[in-house]
Amino acid sequence: MRELVPTFTDDVDIHEFYARGWIDEGGLRMNFVSSLDGAASIQGQSRGLQTPGDNAVFAAMRDLADVVLVGAGTARDEGYRPSKPGAQRRANRERFGLAPVPPIALVSRALTLDPAWNLFTGAEPDARTVVITCAASDPSVRAALAEVADVLVLGDESVDLAAILPALGERGLTRVLGEGGPSIFGEFAAAGLVDELCLSVSPLLAGPGPQRITHGMPWPDGPRPYSLYGLLEEDGALFGRYHAVR
Repeated sequence: MRELVPTFTDDVDIHEFYARGWIDEGGLRMNFVSSLDGAASIQGQSRGLQTPGDNAVFAAMRDLADVVLVGAGTARDEGYRPSKPGAQRRANRERFGLAPVPPIALVSRALTLDPAWNLFTGAEPDARTVVITCAASDPSVRAALAEVADVLVLGDESVDLAAILPALGERGLTRVLGEGGPSIFGEFAAAGLVDELCLSVSPLLAGPGPQRITHGMPWPDGPRPYSLYGLLEEDGALFGRYHAVR
């Protein structure tokens, strides 16, 4: 067992910490927050678990992403809005050679989405929201959404997860930040598609009830190994980076 000796500092460059091993390589990075007892939410939302440090990490990872990928249900539950980075956030992105605004990409099998949703109508022209669905979704809804978003049809009866990253890559979106929810994360992880997990652990117990950060059917071929790449701490909260062991 290797002993880790912590370094204490009041001047951590969070962007540099999360850019290392990411900006050049890209891939699928999942960002989650959890309680000490593994809850992914409190009263159905993640904000009950958030800390000031987690909010700073959340912003930094968005600043380092080409696109933010999220399940449509999570986007509704969490009240997602279009990306509108201010001057400092845009400067952070420019520092790492990224476009000024990262688009949001929604994954939806059923396509129960309202084209009038501000996530579509309020998006900047150069960062239109992307809708990822399958051929089984309602073609009339796809046509309506195509007026306010970029629609990708991947898969027949369900969304082909393995096709998402190549399809986004063809659009120049190679640094993909996944923000959930647990079902999407569980499916991507089961398919071996998650390159990095960034996990914030809040110093509290949520108690019985809330689901874990992965959700879905058990994996018949067992757990997925990850290695610790980096770790930060603030006020008892931990912020870890874990890389997939291929």
